[in-house]
Amino acid sequence: MTRQVMKVAFIIYEGMTALDLIGVYDPITRLKTMQFMPELEWDVCAIASHVSDDRGLGFLPTKVSSS
Repeated sequence: MTRQVMKVAFIIYEGMTALDLIGVYDPITRLKTMQFMPELEWDVCAIASHVSDDRGLGFLPTKVSSS
């Protein structure tokens, strides 16, 4: 039986609260790293090539859109 790939997009934006991302990112990505869902894929998406949270912590997205 072939398993389907599940794809997840984590959306980041200027001025966000980092905990809002990390609180979801950590448990979801562990589904893959702990082999519960080895076919899981994800991207960190933004409309800029660099994003800072509300306290200046920087993030680099894996996918950038211009719109």
